[in-house]
Amino acid sequence: MKRPLDKEKDKIKQAISSAKSAKPAYSSLYPLLEALFLAQLEVKQNLALDPPSIAPERVQTRWSEGFPLLKRWEFPIDTDAAEKILTALEENIPADNLPLRDAGRALRDALTRLPQNREEIWKSFLEHEWEPWEEWVDTTEKDVASIIFCARSSLRPSLEVAAQDLTDRFPVPASWLKGYCPVCGSLPSLLSLQGEGERRAYCSWCATQWGLYRIQCPSCENRHHESLGYLYTENEPQYHVHYCRLCKTYFKQIDVREMIDPVYFPLEEWTTLHLDLLAQRAGWQQPASPSPIVYGEAQS
Repeated sequence: MKRPLDKEKDKIKQAISSAKSAKPAYSSLYPLLEALFLAQLEVKQNLALDPPSIAPERVQTRWSEGFPLLKRWEFPIDTDAAEKILTALEENIPADNLPLRDAGRALRDALTRLPQNREEIWKSFLEHEWEPWEEWVDTTEKDVASIIFCARSSLRPSLEVAAQDLTDRFPVPASWLKGYCPVCGSLPSLLSLQGEGERRAYCSWCATQWGLYRIQCPSCENRHHESLGYLYTENEPQYHVHYCRLCKTYFKQIDVREMIDPVYFPLEEWTTLHLDLLAQRAGWQQPASPSPIVYGEAQS
């Protein structure tokens, strides 16, 4: 019998293999993404984290009042694990992707040059309204988005494990139908239709999943069907772009009931970039990850 870890590795490899056949346009991304996903999975098995401490009565109070359990900067992180993933990224960034190579090198240089600030550097990437990492990381002529990608990809296992610990102890109630994550208050990166047509959200920050109304804009909570709509392409009817005319934002949605292979959401985030292009060409905007309802208007 295969161990759960081996099953998850097989799922990742199968998802990558299927994507290579179905979506060859993203071929340059697959080696890097496979290495990243496998490294993230590996380090999750032995993370050194202090579980978030929160009293059961506080959990119920926060959820009943519409608040998430944590703010993004309150997540515990394992810096050793983060640096292992950064190494995996550095070893697998394509030679011709100079912005990403420069970004990884800038982050590594800061960590090497300033070991006494190591934890501060990593924790700075949990912020969203300002860029405190610029105190340590040289961003001159660097692609800042690539630096953020390297850092937050390296931190992602810590965020996921901390969120999973919370939802294991405190299962998310079916009554939570907010557009933002019940754990961290972030917006979903993907929506999905599952089972009997239930609509679910996948958190862009900590990978928590929760239920939504079938008709709802996660960003502004608009539920008036006349101001909501969707786009899709005929050759991918299981993929939709749902937009809101009130806040002008959009979200990608997958009908997983129509998928033959198991869906791996971290990969789908990347292999649906053509849907982002479709939406943005139509005039819709991709919202920032932190929900404006929880965090106010945020940048990243």
